[in-house]
Parts: sequence; structure tokens; C-alpha cells
Amino acid sequence: MKILRILLCFGMICFLVFSPKALLKGAQASYVDPRFVRDPGKSAGTIVLYHIVRHRPYTGSLTQWLKSRAAAYEKKHKGVYIEIEGMDEAHFAERLQGGRRPDAYSFFSGTMYPDRLKCIENLHFPYRDGLFQTDRCVPYCYSGYTKLIRTPDGSQERVFFANDILAARAGPVRRTETEDRADVLYLDLRRAGDLIRYRDGFALASPEPLDSFTDAVCWLGIDRDTDDAKSEILLDFFAYLLEPDPQQTLNALGLMSVRSDVKDTPPEPALKRVFRTYQTVETVDPFRWNAMYDSLLEDAKKASDDDSDARERFTKRLRECCS
Repeated sequence: MKILRILLCFGMICFLVFSPKALLKGAQASYVDPRFVRDPGKSAGTIVLYHIVRHRPYTGSLTQWLKSRAAAYEKKHKGVYIEIEGMDEAHFAERLQGGRRPDAYSFFSGTMYPDRLKCIENLHFPYRDGLFQTDRCVPYCYSGYTKLIRTPDGSQERVFFANDILAARAGPVRRTETEDRADVLYLDLRRAGDLIRYRDGFALASPEPLDSFTDAVCWLGIDRDTDDAKSEILLDFFAYLLEPDPQQTLNALGLMSVRSDVKDTPPEPALKRVFRTYQTVETVDPFRWNAMYDSLLEDAKKASDDDSDARERFTKRLRECCS
């Protein structure tokens, strides 16, 4: 027995001397089965995106659409949190003055200065004819304009324009000061939709297409001071918003997809002709529109009063914004 104990002790000493690495490796190994460990995903803290409302969709809310898309994206990317905040231009200006800047922006043409955004890579999506990505922002949806005819015979004795730029583009026509007295109204799609839904005399009105021009294109951009980790996530989120399935859901709001390979389906049959007209788009550079909008509006007001020089300046400036 004594010899056996001696042999056992000798064996244990040899084991401890010649296999310390194996023992240390086992001691340091995780005791949790890796099959039950959740991938924490990519995390960069909460990402804030401001949606600045200059135009509204035919129906519903683009802010709510963005929130639902952000929630869907978060489910697929654990550890990513995207907060969407909608606001009008006045509240946006107040936040900037108070030093409250987000990580990214959703904005319509004419709302943003280019030096507020960082340069981004080209996402290479099949955009519709007339739409394009700039070096600082990418388009993801758009709305447009229409005319409503109140009288069955299509009388155009009295015409109402929702804004002076619409009036200047239409050329010299007889105008009325109130939409209640007008036979024909030139409006953005949201205002036309509200009249059809809520105003007597327009329930049977059918929106008619004007042309394929619109400045109501909505863009996505990243703030110039957003760090690289958040920027990488935001670019991936932008790419997700441009995928065919999310793009198709924009139609429920009366908005149109920017992709040439997505077939738009209007939410109401009355919008079919308008949607068909906007399958190709004539639009403005979002930053030129910002720089020239006040001058365009001033000339548009004068052109509406039959100032031929102002009309010529307006046409020239508008052409520069679209080139």
C-alpha cells in the first residue's frame, strides 16, 4: 500500500509539472455554453434623426412611417437604436440655435445647407429618371402637385394657386384669391387630398396631373460631426429604406418610390393618372433650391402680377435649379 501511495504521488507531481498550460487554458475557459450566448450586435448608442416637415404626404404621416421603419431595422440589428423626431422648419431652426443637432436628417429640397452634412458614399440604387444622389444626401421618396376641377364642364374661369411658384410656372391665367370661389385649383397632393376628404364640392373631384416637376423630394443626410461608428450604421439604415419592400410601403401614404424597379400603386384609383405622370421626374438640386428659393419666390409673386421681366428671371432661375 505504501508503494502504491508513493507511485500515485509521483504521478500527480509529473502531471502538474508537465501540463500547466492545459490546466490554465481550462481554468480560463467560459463555463457558459456558447450556443446560449446572444450576439450583442453593433452598438453606437442612440442615433437621433430629425425629419423636417416642409411637405406632407397625400395621407398619413411620413414621420410615423420613418418610426415604423426604424423599429423594423432595430429588430434585425440588435444593439442599434434609432430615434426619429419630426418637426416643422421653425422648430428645426430653434433647435439649431439652441445647439441641438442630430446625427442625421430627413429633409425636403430647399431645407438644408450642404455644409451641414458630411460627404457620403454612393449607394448605387436604380433611381427613376430625373432623380439622383448627391455627394451629401440620397433621395428616398417624393410627392408632387395636381389640379382639382370643381365644375363638371371643367370651366377655368377662376383659378386658385396654393403658392406663387405654382402660379408662375402655370403662366398668365385669371386668378381668384380664395379656393372656395375657384373652379380649378392648383395644389400639392396633401392639400388636394384634404379637400377631397373633408370639403363639400370636392368629394367627386378627380386630381389631374400637371407635369412631372416637383420640389417635394425627401432626402437623407448625415450631420457633419457624426462619428464614424454612427455614420456606418446610418448608411446601412439609408440603404435599408431604399430596399424594394420599404419603398413599396410608401405608396400607402400617397408617396412615390425613388426606385425605377418598384411599381407604384396609388392608395386611391383617383391618383392613377398623377402617379403615372410622375414615373419620370423633373426636380431641383436640393441645395440650389435652398440658395435660390427666396429669389424665385419674389420673382414668382411679381410674375403673377404680369411682370414679364420677373417671369423671365423666374424661368431662368428655375432652369438653373433643375440643371
